[in-house]
Amino acid sequence: MKKRYKLLIIIALGIILTILINKNTVRNKINLVSIGDGLSLGMTEYKVAGPSFNDYLKEELEKKGKINEFNNEFSRYYLTVHELNEYIEDNQLGKYTRTPIKQVIAKADILTISIGLDELVIKSLNERIDDYIKNDFLLEYKILLSSIREFYDKKIIILGLYSAYQLNKSDVLEINSKLNILAGDYDCIYYDLFSYSLNNKYLNNNSYYINYEGHKKIANDLIKVLN
Repeated sequence: MKKRYKLLIIIALGIILTILINKNTVRNKINLVSIGDGLSLGMTEYKVAGPSFNDYLKEELEKKGKINEFNNEFSRYYLTVHELNEYIEDNQLGKYTRTPIKQVIAKADILTISIGLDELVIKSLNERIDDYIKNDFLLEYKILLSSIREFYDKKIIILGLYSAYQLNKSDVLEINSKLNILAGDYDCIYYDLFSYSLNNKYLNNNSYYINYEGHKKIANDLIKVLN
């Protein structure tokens, strides 16, 4: 009888140890969440999504055995920063998991935000990007970061903009400079994309979206920053 109890105790301890190890393994892995517009999705000149910097970032983390979950269901083509603010205000449900956006973000260990390229490039084709448009965009961005920081205190990576089509370089430099300041105000990591405006290796005349090589470079750079 005593042997039987000992055996049961050993089995129970084994089960408990396995559970603790599994919990610790999951705890040490990363939940990656991306929110944003077409750039965040990896949109291409063919108006279909390809691998984005988020996908390449996920792959790199997978190689290191560090990824737990990846969620990009709140990255949407043509999404504006105002619409993203509405998602958070309404706590919108994800289109796949049906999980509220605040809950999705709250689970993240790393949150990437890439928003503004679709919105400002498209506006630049129809009107001049004046001070009102720039200030309104930056105000909405500040609201976004302030809202997220009310319930989320982990890593946020903000991607700046690059010049394309009629979105000129001086406007991009001004916006990026202020985004960098906002990033500091809300304890975020800022990644500047302005240099992509100057490199035909990543951009061509058929699209304002960078190609897969550009997305790979962003991911590689972010891995170095995170390390």
